Amino acid sequence: MKKIVYLVVITLVIAIFTSFFYAKKARGLCPQRMQLTFDVNTVAVPYCSNYDLSSVNKTVERAVIVIHGMNRNADDYYAAMLSAAKKAGNANNNSFILAPQFLSEGDITHFNLGDEMLFWTKSGWKVGHKSRRSAENPRPIRISSFAVIDEIIERFADKTKFPQLKKIIVIGHSAGGQFTNRFAAGSQVEQDIVKKHDIEFSYIVANPSTYLYFSEERPIVGTHNQFAVPEEEECPNYNKYIYGLNKLNSYMKNTGITKIKNQYANRHVIYLLGSKDNNPNSRSLVKGCRAMLQGAHRLARGQAYYNYLNHYFGSSIADKHEINIVAGVGHNSKKIFRSAEGLKYIFDY
Repeated sequence: MKKIVYLVVITLVIAIFTSFFYAKKARGLCPQRMQLTFDVNTVAVPYCSNYDLSSVNKTVERAVIVIHGMNRNADDYYAAMLSAAKKAGNANNNSFILAPQFLSEGDITHFNLGDEMLFWTKSGWKVGHKSRRSAENPRPIRISSFAVIDEIIERFADKTKFPQLKKIIVIGHSAGGQFTNRFAAGSQVEQDIVKKHDIEFSYIVANPSTYLYFSEERPIVGTHNQFAVPEEEECPNYNKYIYGLNKLNSYMKNTGITKIKNQYANRHVIYLLGSKDNNPNSRSLVKGCRAMLQGAHRLARGQAYYNYLNHYFGSSIADKHEINIVAGVGHNSKKIFRSAEGLKYIFDY
C-alpha cells in the first residue's frame, strides 16, 4: 500500500513539475523575423503580421502594434487583433497588424533558435528591461524591449516604405497592458516622428495588473479617488520602478523623470477595462504589497489610476487620456479587441 501511495505521489510531482516547466515555454513561434543592427551587431526578434515589415506598402494607413501577455503567445494576440480588424469592416486591408514576440531563454532552447535571437526574463520584457545573455546562449548585445518597439515605429514612419501611413497604435492587454503603460511614458520616439511626419499616435492599455505612478501617493485603501503617501515600512521600496519612479532601469533613466511625466501627460492614452475583470483571487493577478497598494483587483486598479492621473496632473488630463469600462467582459483580450469600444479606438470603427 505504501509503495502504491509513494508511486502516486511521485507521479503527481512529476506531472506538476512538467506542467510548470512547459508553462514557461511559448506554445507557438511567430514565423517572421525583424533584424536589428546595433553597434555592427545584428540580432533578431520574431513577429506575426499580415504584411512584411521590410516591403514597400502603398495601401497601409494604420499600424497596430499589439503586445502579448505573460505567455508570450504573440500568435494568439495577432489572430485576435486580425479577427477584430475583419469585424471592423475589413480594416485589415489597410491596417498593418504586427505582434512582436519577446522570447524567454526557455523558448530559445525549446524552438532550437540561433544565436541571433534575443531573449528576456519572463517579467523583464514587459517593463523595458534589457534582453539577456548566458553561457549557454551568448549574445553580442543586450537591448531593451522598449527599444524594439521604438525600432518598429521608426520603420513604420519611413515614408519611402509606408507613404500613406497616418496613424500608429500601440496596444497591450494584461502584461502587454503593463508594457504599453510604461512604454507610453518612457519612449522618446513619438515626438521625433511627429516633428518629421504627420502621423497620429495612440496607446491603448487594457486590463493590466499594475501601473506606473508618478509620485509617492497611492489610493487610500477602499477608495478609488482618494490618495495619500503610504507607510513605507509596511511595504518597502513600494515606489521603486516598475511601480514608481525610483531606481529606474537604463531605458527609463535615459528619458529622465521630468520627461517621463511630461510625455505621459501629453500622450493620447486609452484605458480599456473589463467590467468583470474584478476577481481579487485571479491566478494571474500580481498580488505583492506594491501591487496591492494600487487596488484589490484589475478593475479597481484601473479606475483608481485614472482618478490618480486627474489628481496628479489636473483635470486637463482628460483632454488626452480616456477610460472605458467594457461591459460584460472579464480578463479576455479577444473580447476587449472585438468590443465596440475596442473597434472604435483601434480602428475608428
